[in-house]
Amino acid sequence: MARMESSPPEPAPPSVPTEEAYAPPFAPHGVARCRHFGWCGGCARQNLPYEEQVALKTSELNALLGDYAAVLKPMETGPSPWFYRNKMEFAFGFERGELAIGLRRKGKFFGVVRLEECFLMHEAVGAVLAAVRDWTTAHTWPPYHLRRHQGLLRYVVMRDGKRSGELLVMLVTAPPAEPTVPGGPAAFEATLDELARRLAPLGVTSLLWCVTDRQADLAVGEIRKTVLGHPWLEEHQSGFTYKLSPYAFFQPNVVLAERLGERAGEMLGGPWPVLVDLYCGVGGLTLPLSKRVGRAIGVEVEGAAVEDAGRNAALNGVTTVQFVAEDSLTFLRRFSNYSFLADRWAVTLDPPRAGMHPKMAAQLLRVAPPVILYVSCNPKKLVEDLGILTRDYRLEEAVPFDFFPHTPHVEVLAKLVRR
Repeated sequence: MARMESSPPEPAPPSVPTEEAYAPPFAPHGVARCRHFGWCGGCARQNLPYEEQVALKTSELNALLGDYAAVLKPMETGPSPWFYRNKMEFAFGFERGELAIGLRRKGKFFGVVRLEECFLMHEAVGAVLAAVRDWTTAHTWPPYHLRRHQGLLRYVVMRDGKRSGELLVMLVTAPPAEPTVPGGPAAFEATLDELARRLAPLGVTSLLWCVTDRQADLAVGEIRKTVLGHPWLEEHQSGFTYKLSPYAFFQPNVVLAERLGERAGEMLGGPWPVLVDLYCGVGGLTLPLSKRVGRAIGVEVEGAAVEDAGRNAALNGVTTVQFVAEDSLTFLRRFSNYSFLADRWAVTLDPPRAGMHPKMAAQLLRVAPPVILYVSCNPKKLVEDLGILTRDYRLEEAVPFDFFPHTPHVEVLAKLVRR
Protein backbone atom coordinates (compact mmCIF):
# COMPACT_ATOMS: atom_id res chain seq x y z
CA MET A 1 0.00 0.00 0.00
CA ALA A 2 1.33 3.41 -0.91
CA ARG A 3 2.44 5.55 1.99
CA MET A 4 0.29 8.61 2.53
CA GLU A 5 2.23 11.80 3.12
CA SER A 6 0.95 14.07 5.84
CA SER A 7 0.29 17.74 5.12
CA PRO A 8 3.03 20.09 6.28
CA PRO A 9 2.22 21.82 9.55
CA GLU A 10 1.02 25.42 9.48
CA PRO A 11 3.90 27.81 10.11
CA ALA A 12 3.94 29.17 13.61
CA PRO A 13 3.19 32.88 13.94
CA PRO A 14 6.36 34.92 14.22
CA SER A 15 7.36 35.74 17.76
CA VAL A 16 7.87 39.33 18.79
CA PRO A 17 11.62 39.96 18.60
CA THR A 18 13.56 40.98 21.67
CA GLU A 19 15.06 44.43 22.04
CA GLU A 20 18.48 43.02 21.15
CA ALA A 21 17.11 41.86 17.79
CA TYR A 22 16.52 45.49 16.86
CA ALA A 23 20.03 46.64 17.66
CA PRO A 24 22.02 47.82 14.64
CA PRO A 25 24.03 44.95 13.12
CA PHE A 26 27.25 46.96 13.36
CA ALA A 27 28.72 49.74 15.46
CA PRO A 28 28.28 53.01 13.54
CA HIS A 29 31.55 54.65 12.44
CA GLY A 30 30.05 58.08 12.88
CA VAL A 31 26.78 59.83 13.53
CA ALA A 32 24.12 59.33 10.85
CA ARG A 33 21.38 61.86 10.18
CA CYS A 34 18.59 59.25 10.15
CA ARG A 35 17.46 57.60 13.39
CA HIS A 36 16.86 54.32 11.52
CA PHE A 37 20.41 53.96 10.28
CA GLY A 38 22.05 50.64 11.13
CA TRP A 39 18.97 48.42 10.86
CA CYS A 40 17.22 49.92 7.82
CA GLY A 41 18.37 48.48 4.51
CA GLY A 42 18.02 51.77 2.65
CA CYS A 43 21.42 53.18 3.56
CA ALA A 44 24.78 51.52 4.21
CA ARG A 45 27.15 54.49 4.49
CA GLN A 46 25.16 57.39 5.88
CA ASN A 47 27.42 57.32 8.95
CA LEU A 48 30.35 58.51 6.82
CA PRO A 49 30.84 62.18 5.87
CA TYR A 50 29.86 62.54 2.24
CA GLU A 51 33.39 63.41 1.13
CA GLU A 52 34.57 60.10 2.64
CA GLN A 53 31.80 58.24 0.83
CA VAL A 54 32.94 59.67 -2.51
CA ALA A 55 36.58 58.85 -1.76
CA LEU A 56 35.66 55.29 -0.74
CA LYS A 57 33.61 54.70 -3.90
CA THR A 58 36.42 56.09 -6.03
CA SER A 59 38.92 53.77 -4.36
CA GLU A 60 36.63 50.75 -4.78
CA LEU A 61 36.00 51.62 -8.43
CA ASN A 62 39.72 51.99 -9.14
CA ALA A 63 40.39 48.57 -7.61
CA LEU A 64 37.55 46.99 -9.59
CA LEU A 65 38.57 48.52 -12.93
CA GLY A 66 42.22 47.55 -12.57
CA ASP A 67 44.12 48.60 -15.71
CA TYR A 68 41.01 50.31 -17.07
CA ALA A 69 41.18 52.81 -14.17
CA ALA A 70 43.87 54.75 -16.04
CA VAL A 71 41.13 56.61 -17.95
CA LEU A 72 38.81 57.09 -14.96
CA LYS A 73 37.71 60.70 -14.41
CA PRO A 74 36.79 62.30 -11.05
CA MET A 75 33.42 61.35 -9.55
CA GLU A 76 30.51 63.56 -10.61
CA THR A 77 28.32 64.47 -7.62
CA GLY A 78 25.02 66.27 -7.23
CA PRO A 79 24.26 69.50 -5.39
CA SER A 80 23.14 67.57 -2.30
CA PRO A 81 23.30 63.94 -1.10
CA TRP A 82 19.87 64.32 0.53
CA PHE A 83 16.35 63.91 -0.92
CA TYR A 84 17.75 62.93 -4.32
CA ARG A 85 15.68 59.85 -5.23
CA ASN A 86 12.53 60.19 -7.32
CA LYS A 87 11.07 56.77 -6.49
CA MET A 88 10.94 54.46 -3.46
CA GLU A 89 8.95 51.37 -2.47
CA PHE A 90 7.82 50.93 1.15
CA ALA A 91 6.59 47.55 2.37
CA PHE A 92 3.86 46.80 4.92
CA GLY A 93 4.69 44.54 7.85
CA PHE A 94 5.11 44.47 11.61
CA GLU A 95 7.84 45.77 13.90
CA ARG A 96 7.72 44.85 17.60
CA GLY A 97 4.19 43.64 17.09
CA GLU A 98 2.96 46.93 15.65
CA LEU A 99 1.97 47.83 12.11
CA ALA A 100 4.95 49.10 10.12
CA ILE A 101 5.42 50.69 6.71
CA GLY A 102 8.98 51.17 5.57
CA LEU A 103 12.05 49.56 4.08
CA ARG A 104 13.27 46.02 4.67
CA ARG A 105 15.43 45.49 7.69
CA LYS A 106 19.11 45.20 6.91
CA GLY A 107 19.80 41.55 6.07
CA LYS A 108 16.22 40.44 6.89
CA PHE A 109 14.00 39.66 3.92
CA PHE A 110 10.80 39.48 5.97
CA GLY A 111 11.54 42.32 8.38
CA VAL A 112 10.21 45.86 7.93
CA VAL A 113 11.51 48.98 9.66
CA ARG A 114 8.72 51.32 10.70
CA LEU A 115 10.00 54.51 9.08
CA GLU A 116 9.34 57.77 10.85
CA GLU A 117 11.75 59.65 8.59
CA CYS A 118 13.79 59.12 5.43
CA PHE A 119 16.29 61.51 3.86
CA LEU A 120 16.67 59.76 0.52
CA MET A 121 13.59 60.79 -1.42
CA HIS A 122 11.16 63.51 -0.35
CA GLU A 123 10.67 65.58 2.76
CA ALA A 124 7.06 64.34 3.04
CA VAL A 125 7.89 60.61 3.19
CA GLY A 126 7.50 60.33 6.97
CA ALA A 127 4.21 62.23 6.99
CA VAL A 128 2.79 60.26 4.05
CA LEU A 129 3.64 56.90 5.62
CA ALA A 130 2.18 58.05 8.96
CA ALA A 131 -1.07 59.07 7.22
CA VAL A 132 -1.33 55.68 5.52
CA ARG A 133 -0.63 53.91 8.84
CA ASP A 134 -3.36 55.92 10.58
CA TRP A 135 -5.85 55.10 7.82
CA THR A 136 -4.87 51.44 7.92
CA THR A 137 -5.20 51.25 11.69
CA ALA A 138 -8.59 52.97 11.64
CA HIS A 139 -9.95 50.23 9.36
CA THR A 140 -7.86 47.35 10.78
CA TRP A 141 -6.67 46.33 7.32
CA PRO A 142 -4.07 43.54 7.73
CA PRO A 143 -0.63 43.63 6.06
CA TYR A 144 0.16 40.87 3.60
CA HIS A 145 2.08 37.92 5.11
CA LEU A 146 4.84 36.86 2.72
CA ARG A 147 5.12 33.31 4.08
CA ARG A 148 1.42 32.50 4.43
CA HIS A 149 0.29 34.59 1.45
CA GLN A 150 -2.56 36.00 3.46
CA GLY A 151 -3.60 39.55 4.22
CA LEU A 152 -4.23 42.68 2.19
CA LEU A 153 -1.72 45.56 2.23
CA ARG A 154 1.56 45.04 0.38
CA TYR A 155 3.33 48.25 -0.65
CA VAL A 156 3.21 52.03 -0.74
CA VAL A 157 5.12 53.22 -3.82
CA MET A 158 6.03 56.91 -4.05
CA ARG A 159 7.22 58.74 -7.19
CA ASP A 160 8.42 62.31 -6.97
CA GLY A 161 8.52 64.77 -9.87
CA LYS A 162 11.54 66.77 -8.73
CA ARG A 163 11.03 69.42 -11.41
CA SER A 164 7.24 69.23 -11.82
CA GLY A 165 6.30 69.22 -8.13
CA GLU A 166 4.03 66.21 -8.60
CA LEU A 167 3.96 63.45 -5.98
CA LEU A 168 2.40 60.13 -7.00
CA VAL A 169 1.45 57.48 -4.42
CA MET A 170 0.48 53.94 -5.37
CA LEU A 171 -1.19 51.67 -2.80
CA VAL A 172 -0.48 48.06 -3.80
CA THR A 173 -2.74 45.44 -2.23
CA ALA A 174 -3.79 41.84 -2.61
CA PRO A 175 -7.38 41.34 -3.86
CA PRO A 176 -9.66 42.67 -1.07
CA ALA A 177 -11.82 39.59 -0.71
CA GLU A 178 -13.87 38.17 2.16
CA PRO A 179 -13.12 37.35 4.94
CA THR A 180 -9.97 39.52 4.97
CA VAL A 181 -12.06 42.55 4.02
CA PRO A 182 -15.67 42.39 5.25
CA GLY A 183 -17.79 43.56 2.36
CA GLY A 184 -15.13 42.76 -0.23
CA PRO A 185 -13.75 45.11 -2.90
CA ALA A 186 -16.64 47.58 -2.74
CA ALA A 187 -16.20 48.11 1.00
CA PHE A 188 -12.47 48.61 0.64
CA GLU A 189 -12.78 50.97 -2.31
CA ALA A 190 -15.24 53.10 -0.37
CA THR A 191 -12.50 53.98 2.14
CA LEU A 192 -9.96 55.16 -0.45
CA ASP A 193 -11.42 58.65 -0.74
CA GLU A 194 -10.76 59.04 2.97
CA LEU A 195 -7.11 58.11 2.38
CA ALA A 196 -6.91 60.66 -0.44
CA ARG A 197 -8.21 63.36 1.91
CA ARG A 198 -5.45 62.49 4.38
CA LEU A 199 -2.73 62.61 1.71
CA ALA A 200 -3.67 65.67 -0.36
CA PRO A 201 -2.65 68.23 2.32
CA LEU A 202 0.80 66.57 2.41
CA GLY A 203 1.47 67.44 -1.24
CA VAL A 204 0.30 64.18 -2.82
CA THR A 205 -1.11 65.01 -6.26
CA SER A 206 -2.08 61.49 -7.42
CA LEU A 207 -3.22 58.36 -5.58
CA LEU A 208 -3.62 55.03 -7.38
CA TRP A 209 -4.98 51.76 -6.04
CA CYS A 210 -3.20 48.76 -7.57
CA VAL A 211 -4.02 45.08 -7.05
CA THR A 212 -1.89 41.95 -7.47
CA ASP A 213 -2.58 38.30 -6.69
CA ARG A 214 1.03 37.24 -7.35
CA GLN A 215 2.93 35.65 -4.49
CA ALA A 216 6.23 37.16 -5.60
CA ASP A 217 7.36 40.06 -3.44
CA LEU A 218 7.08 42.78 -6.08
CA ALA A 219 5.70 46.28 -5.63
CA VAL A 220 3.60 46.18 -8.80
CA GLY A 221 -0.05 45.52 -9.55
CA GLU A 222 -2.88 46.22 -11.96
CA ILE A 223 -4.17 49.76 -11.59
CA ARG A 224 -7.68 49.30 -10.26
CA LYS A 225 -8.62 52.92 -9.58
CA THR A 226 -7.28 56.46 -9.89
CA VAL A 227 -8.45 57.84 -6.56
CA LEU A 228 -6.81 61.26 -6.85
CA GLY A 229 -5.21 63.16 -9.72
CA HIS A 230 -4.05 61.36 -12.87
CA PRO A 231 -2.42 57.95 -13.53
CA TRP A 232 0.99 59.25 -14.60
CA LEU A 233 3.86 61.39 -13.35
CA GLU A 234 5.17 64.41 -15.20
CA GLU A 235 8.87 65.25 -15.02
CA HIS A 236 11.28 67.62 -16.76
CA GLN A 237 14.83 66.67 -17.68
CA SER A 238 17.40 67.96 -20.19
CA GLY A 239 14.89 70.42 -21.62
CA PHE A 240 12.28 67.73 -22.28
CA THR A 241 8.94 66.99 -20.63
CA TYR A 242 8.28 63.35 -19.77
CA LYS A 243 4.95 61.74 -18.99
CA LEU A 244 5.76 58.56 -17.11
CA SER A 245 3.49 55.59 -16.57
CA PRO A 246 3.31 54.57 -12.91
CA TYR A 247 5.79 51.68 -13.29
CA ALA A 248 8.01 53.16 -16.00
CA PHE A 249 11.73 53.15 -15.20
CA PHE A 250 13.33 56.58 -15.02
CA GLN A 251 16.80 57.27 -13.66
CA PRO A 252 16.30 57.78 -9.90
CA ASN A 253 18.56 60.84 -9.66
CA VAL A 254 17.22 63.48 -12.05
CA VAL A 255 20.00 66.05 -11.57
CA LEU A 256 22.83 63.60 -12.22
CA ALA A 257 20.92 61.83 -15.01
CA GLU A 258 20.74 65.19 -16.75
CA ARG A 259 24.47 65.72 -16.27
CA LEU A 260 25.18 62.20 -17.55
CA GLY A 261 23.23 63.05 -20.69
CA GLU A 262 25.34 66.18 -21.17
CA ARG A 263 28.59 64.24 -20.78
CA ALA A 264 27.32 61.54 -23.13
CA GLY A 265 26.62 64.20 -25.74
CA GLU A 266 30.14 65.58 -25.37
CA MET A 267 31.62 62.08 -25.72
CA LEU A 268 29.43 61.27 -28.71
CA GLY A 269 30.54 64.30 -30.68
CA GLY A 270 29.09 64.14 -34.15
CA PRO A 271 27.02 64.82 -35.98
CA TRP A 272 26.26 61.14 -36.59
CA PRO A 273 23.78 60.07 -39.28
CA VAL A 274 22.35 57.32 -37.05
CA LEU A 275 22.33 56.64 -33.31
CA VAL A 276 21.05 53.34 -31.92
CA ASP A 277 20.16 53.54 -28.21
CA LEU A 278 19.84 50.01 -26.76
CA TYR A 279 17.88 49.37 -23.53
CA CYS A 280 16.43 52.86 -24.04
CA GLY A 281 13.54 52.70 -21.55
CA VAL A 282 11.26 55.74 -21.89
CA GLY A 283 13.84 57.67 -23.93
CA GLY A 284 15.62 59.48 -21.09
CA LEU A 285 18.91 59.36 -23.03
CA THR A 286 17.58 58.94 -26.56
CA LEU A 287 15.73 62.25 -26.70
CA PRO A 288 18.59 64.49 -25.47
CA LEU A 289 21.10 62.79 -27.79
CA SER A 290 18.71 63.05 -30.75
CA LYS A 291 19.78 66.70 -31.07
CA ARG A 292 23.23 65.52 -32.15
CA VAL A 293 22.26 62.96 -34.80
CA GLY A 294 20.32 62.79 -38.02
CA ARG A 295 18.17 59.91 -36.83
CA ALA A 296 17.90 58.07 -33.52
CA ILE A 297 16.49 54.60 -32.92
CA GLY A 298 15.58 53.59 -29.36
CA VAL A 299 15.29 49.87 -28.64
CA GLU A 300 13.49 48.52 -25.57
CA VAL A 301 11.96 45.13 -24.81
CA GLU A 302 9.27 46.50 -22.44
CA GLY A 303 6.27 47.45 -24.54
CA ALA A 304 4.86 49.90 -21.97
CA ALA A 305 8.17 51.79 -21.87
CA VAL A 306 8.20 52.03 -25.68
CA GLU A 307 4.67 53.49 -25.61
CA ASP A 308 5.83 56.06 -23.06
CA ALA A 309 8.89 56.86 -25.17
CA GLY A 310 6.79 57.42 -28.30
CA ARG A 311 4.39 59.69 -26.41
CA ASN A 312 7.30 61.65 -24.95
CA ALA A 313 8.82 62.19 -28.38
CA ALA A 314 5.47 63.45 -29.72
CA LEU A 315 4.92 65.60 -26.62
CA ASN A 316 8.24 67.35 -27.25
CA GLY A 317 7.82 67.62 -31.02
CA VAL A 318 10.76 65.30 -31.79
CA THR A 319 10.27 63.73 -35.22
CA THR A 320 13.73 62.23 -35.82
CA VAL A 321 13.40 59.41 -33.26
CA GLN A 322 11.88 55.97 -33.75
CA PHE A 323 11.26 53.59 -30.83
CA VAL A 324 11.21 49.83 -31.37
CA ALA A 325 9.72 47.24 -28.99
CA GLU A 326 12.27 44.48 -29.37
CA ASP A 327 14.98 42.63 -27.51
CA SER A 328 18.25 44.54 -27.99
CA LEU A 329 20.23 41.48 -29.08
CA THR A 330 17.60 40.54 -31.68
CA PHE A 331 17.54 44.07 -33.03
CA LEU A 332 21.32 44.29 -33.20
CA ARG A 333 21.51 41.05 -35.16
CA ARG A 334 18.97 42.40 -37.63
CA PHE A 335 20.55 45.83 -37.83
CA SER A 336 23.96 44.33 -38.63
CA ASN A 337 22.63 43.57 -42.13
CA TYR A 338 22.93 47.27 -42.93
CA SER A 339 26.66 47.12 -43.63
CA PHE A 340 26.56 50.42 -45.53
CA LEU A 341 26.16 52.15 -42.13
CA ALA A 342 29.31 50.57 -40.72
CA ASP A 343 31.17 53.87 -40.26
CA ARG A 344 28.20 56.19 -39.94
CA TRP A 345 26.43 55.11 -36.78
CA ALA A 346 27.05 55.14 -33.04
CA VAL A 347 25.63 52.98 -30.26
CA THR A 348 24.61 53.85 -26.72
CA LEU A 349 23.43 51.25 -24.24
CA ASP A 350 22.18 51.30 -20.65
CA PRO A 351 21.47 47.71 -19.59
CA PRO A 352 19.75 46.77 -16.29
CA ARG A 353 21.79 45.89 -13.20
CA ALA A 354 22.04 42.26 -14.32
CA GLY A 355 23.96 43.50 -17.35
CA MET A 356 23.75 42.79 -21.06
CA HIS A 357 22.76 39.50 -22.60
CA PRO A 358 25.86 37.25 -22.57
CA LYS A 359 26.01 37.37 -26.39
CA MET A 360 25.63 41.14 -26.71
CA ALA A 361 29.31 42.04 -26.42
CA ALA A 362 30.27 39.58 -29.17
CA GLN A 363 27.47 40.92 -31.38
CA LEU A 364 28.70 44.47 -30.88
CA LEU A 365 32.12 43.33 -32.12
CA ARG A 366 30.47 41.93 -35.24
CA VAL A 367 28.55 45.07 -36.17
CA ALA A 368 31.53 47.23 -35.13
CA PRO A 369 30.11 50.76 -34.71
CA PRO A 370 32.87 53.40 -34.53
CA VAL A 371 31.79 54.57 -31.06
CA ILE A 372 30.02 52.84 -28.16
CA LEU A 373 28.79 54.71 -25.07
CA TYR A 374 28.13 52.24 -22.26
CA VAL A 375 26.12 53.39 -19.22
CA SER A 376 26.48 50.92 -16.35
CA CYS A 377 24.87 50.76 -12.92
CA ASN A 378 26.89 47.59 -12.22
CA PRO A 379 30.63 48.26 -12.71
CA LYS A 380 31.43 44.60 -12.10
CA LYS A 381 29.42 43.63 -15.20
CA LEU A 382 30.98 46.53 -17.08
CA VAL A 383 34.45 45.12 -16.40
CA GLU A 384 33.33 41.69 -17.65
CA ASP A 385 32.01 43.20 -20.89
CA LEU A 386 35.13 45.34 -21.35
CA GLY A 387 37.14 42.13 -21.31
CA ILE A 388 35.41 41.24 -24.58
CA LEU A 389 34.87 44.64 -26.16
CA THR A 390 38.47 45.82 -25.75
CA ARG A 391 39.59 43.14 -28.19
CA ASP A 392 38.56 45.58 -30.94
CA TYR A 393 37.88 48.76 -28.97
CA ARG A 394 39.91 51.17 -26.88
CA LEU A 395 38.43 52.44 -23.63
CA GLU A 396 38.98 56.17 -24.07
CA GLU A 397 37.21 57.61 -21.05
CA ALA A 398 35.12 56.54 -18.04
CA VAL A 399 33.17 58.94 -15.84
CA PRO A 400 31.60 57.81 -12.53
CA PHE A 401 28.42 59.46 -11.23
CA ASP A 402 27.29 59.19 -7.62
CA PHE A 403 23.64 58.53 -8.43
CA PHE A 404 23.12 56.83 -5.05
CA PRO A 405 24.67 58.66 -2.06
CA HIS A 406 24.85 56.70 1.23
CA THR A 407 24.97 53.39 -0.67
CA PRO A 408 27.84 51.43 -2.30
CA HIS A 409 26.31 51.84 -5.77
CA VAL A 410 27.72 54.02 -8.55
CA GLU A 411 26.88 54.73 -12.20
CA VAL A 412 29.62 54.76 -14.85
CA LEU A 413 29.58 56.26 -18.35
CA ALA A 414 32.28 54.71 -20.56
CA LYS A 415 33.34 55.65 -24.09
CA LEU A 416 34.80 52.98 -26.36
CA VAL A 417 36.34 53.79 -29.74
CA ARG A 418 36.93 51.21 -32.43
CA ARG A 419 40.64 50.55 -33.01
